[in-house]
Amino acid sequence: MSARTRQIIGWVVTAGLVAVIVVGMIIGDTRDEDRVASLGAAIKCPVCQGEAIVDSPSETAQAMVVVLEEKVAEGLSDEEIFDFFTARYGDGIRLDPRFTAQTLLLWALPIVAVGGGVWMILSRRRRPELVSGETT
Repeated sequence: MSARTRQIIGWVVTAGLVAVIVVGMIIGDTRDEDRVASLGAAIKCPVCQGEAIVDSPSETAQAMVVVLEEKVAEGLSDEEIFDFFTARYGDGIRLDPRFTAQTLLLWALPIVAVGGGVWMILSRRRRPELVSGETT
């Protein structure tokens, strides 16, 4: 089996695994407990340093989790729940900020970093003498 064939098989297997994960995430059933855990992991504890309310042992965070459970049980959407907490604690309550003009740089930096890493890997694969350290 040639190196090119192994490379193609590797890409096909990787794409298949990614497809299975994405389909599972889209189709998967969400229970109220799962929604509370997911939303609680995205809401910052106002008294802790960068910690989610579901991970915080503080009384404030635990009270916020109880309110979150109530809001989920009421059938509010994720955005309505975020809006509820944002109205009470401000925009900084989200661990993952919304995509706005003010947060554009925050969202763009990881994309640029990943793109730069991929470019470095691909540029080194084209010139094997740089990888092995040999010069001609």
